[in-house]
Amino acid sequence: MAFFQNAGDKFFNPFACRNREIYFDCISQLIERSKEVPVLYEADARDCLILYLQNCMYAIQREDIGEEIDSGRTPQENASAILRYFRACGWIAPQEIGRSGDNIASVSVYCRKLVDALHRIFDSEANGAITNHIFSMYEILKAASEKEGHRSIRPYSNILVPLLDHECDLKNELLTLRESIREIMRAIMRMADVNSFGQFLMKDEILDRFFNDYFFIKKSGLLPTYLSDIERMLARLRRSELCGRMVREYMALKKVEEVQARERIDLQFDELERFIQIEYQQDMDYIDKRINTYYNLYSTRMAMVLNNRMNLESQLNQLLLLLKELDEGEREEVLGRLSQAHRLLSIGYVGRKSFERRKKPNPNREQAGLLQEELTEEEKRRLTAQLLEEQPDRYGLAQVEQYLDRKLAHQDSLTVEEWGVATRDDAMMIAASMIYSGTVGFPYEVKFQDGMAQTEVAAISRVEIKRRTP
Repeated sequence: MAFFQNAGDKFFNPFACRNREIYFDCISQLIERSKEVPVLYEADARDCLILYLQNCMYAIQREDIGEEIDSGRTPQENASAILRYFRACGWIAPQEIGRSGDNIASVSVYCRKLVDALHRIFDSEANGAITNHIFSMYEILKAASEKEGHRSIRPYSNILVPLLDHECDLKNELLTLRESIREIMRAIMRMADVNSFGQFLMKDEILDRFFNDYFFIKKSGLLPTYLSDIERMLARLRRSELCGRMVREYMALKKVEEVQARERIDLQFDELERFIQIEYQQDMDYIDKRINTYYNLYSTRMAMVLNNRMNLESQLNQLLLLLKELDEGEREEVLGRLSQAHRLLSIGYVGRKSFERRKKPNPNREQAGLLQEELTEEEKRRLTAQLLEEQPDRYGLAQVEQYLDRKLAHQDSLTVEEWGVATRDDAMMIAASMIYSGTVGFPYEVKFQDGMAQTEVAAISRVEIKRRTP
């Protein structure tokens, strides 16, 4: 392939050596060091590798990489040999003398990209990766819709290519979710006791990472809105004049004719729209289905472990089918033997109150009581009069009579429906009139009727209040 020719025949050799972990860490150290200085010279690179080798967690194995490296040699000798090996493999650019007279040890472009890609693949955090890609696609399209935005200067490179990159990464993240379910199911099938299930739920990082990302996607109300906005903005972008500028930019970059460029741009738009409209939902539906399968498998496996690897539901179903096929005599005999094979135990729970010691009252405690005082007759009359004046009886006989006089006015009778009970005071007056009906000196009588009358205040018995004839 072309990239083997561009990178060199020995470019991947360090990954196939005995000390491949050390080589990968060394080139990572050099890349990080080159970010801190304007120019990475060979002496600085050698010092960086010497410091790493002195604190290396891996044991250097004896190996011939054009010259021998071994744990018996000094870190300075091994560092110089590794630098020459990296230059021979194409990980470090060919020798070039800098202004200080020392050789420049700059890491090659292909090596930087390779190491960065490996770190992103194996060291990146999976939580929130899916939502990050969706939000990034939305922000790109949002910026593209702005007039005179910076992305519209080179629309193909700044809009369409990043969208395709995020779409590809989003597909990979969904595939990772699907593979995570498969790993969870395989782990469940290997469990043989309850302790394994507990450890799996508490410590398994795959389970925690998977469900955190999955449930955030399912429960977040933002994602459906963002996806519909992305679909709408994609259709608008495809109809805008930016699409024509993308075709012209693609022609200049790839050196192709307009027909080929337009066909390629249309295919890329079709891929984006198909993924947003169809493939994303299909993948999420598949994951939902696999989640349900995971729950069923987990519950079944848990039941089998708790029941000593026996599916009691299946065994009970077979027993019931067998009893159904037996005649009455044989069925009674089987049920009798089954009843002898099982014992029911009554287990009670002893609470704290069952054995708590009761506290005895203190017999030496002084008896508390109310002081007894005698009131004179004059004081009693004064207090009684004061009480009656300050709190008069609102619903006494005289007060109810005066109230009914005002209410009935020139009428001889009045029903509850005609009364128009709107306040609590009205209801209390009707209740008081029921009490005083028939009392000597009360000029009204109350006759009860069938049913109840629903008022604004309460449900009251149907009554009719009449004046007594003299």
